[in-house]
Amino acid sequence: MDNRADEVAALANAAMYDSTTVNKYIDMAPHIRHPSLRNLYAELVVKVFDGACENCDVPRILDLGAGEGSATLPLLKLGARVTAVDISQSMIDALVAKCADHKERLETHCQDVLEAIESFKDDSCCFDIVIASSFLHHIPDYLELIERACTIISPRGQFLSFQDPLRYDSLGRFTMAFTRFAHDSWRLLQGDVIGGIKRRMRRSRGVFLDIPEDNTEYHFLRGGVDQDAIMELFKELGFDCDIICYFSTDGAAWQHLGNFFGMENNFAVVARKRSY
Repeated sequence: MDNRADEVAALANAAMYDSTTVNKYIDMAPHIRHPSLRNLYAELVVKVFDGACENCDVPRILDLGAGEGSATLPLLKLGARVTAVDISQSMIDALVAKCADHKERLETHCQDVLEAIESFKDDSCCFDIVIASSFLHHIPDYLELIERACTIISPRGQFLSFQDPLRYDSLGRFTMAFTRFAHDSWRLLQGDVIGGIKRRMRRSRGVFLDIPEDNTEYHFLRGGVDQDAIMELFKELGFDCDIICYFSTDGAAWQHLGNFFGMENNFAVVARKRSY
């Protein structure tokens, strides 16, 4: 995609989430709805939190693309201090309401994440953990985002991402076919089939209309998210990096089948800065 397409798609993405109710957002978020994915995410959150507690009493966490608080709230409950950033004011409002019992340890910014990262650098802020949950695949240059985020991670700090699609050409044919079939089958039950077909056709040509419905999943155009490039980048930046692969889809029945057959189409990243 060219720069103009990136810009319009990003604006459409923000507009879409501003017009989306929390319930609808959750309906579109398998990692929130499916118990197996919630459990996996909870295990990873506890793992990085416990790791941070080895170096400090109250870990300071930056939640990028925080949404309605599905990552922020568990971390606050664990006792962390969380800075949540999201471009959508409606999502920030929902997050603040959800986390009201922990407001003394919560800071929010309705802002583009790259701008927020630069402002934290200017303020010499360092975070013990940076989290990007179901977010990297929305970013045109996710490698740049990771590289910038790593500049504000403290010594022995960590980066956790979750719920991003594996690079399509790294999947087996059966897994790729099953993933597409499961998603399309679920979409047929959601209504607006004609609108969905039109949006997919526009996205395949790199065309985005400036309307809320044209929220884009960038991975649709670029063939997933490159897990190998992410691992290599973390190594270059002085991090030990683990890629955790798993299966994720929208419909509950297809999720059970994918789990049963041990398929993998999504991944999480746990990276920790090395000490020298």
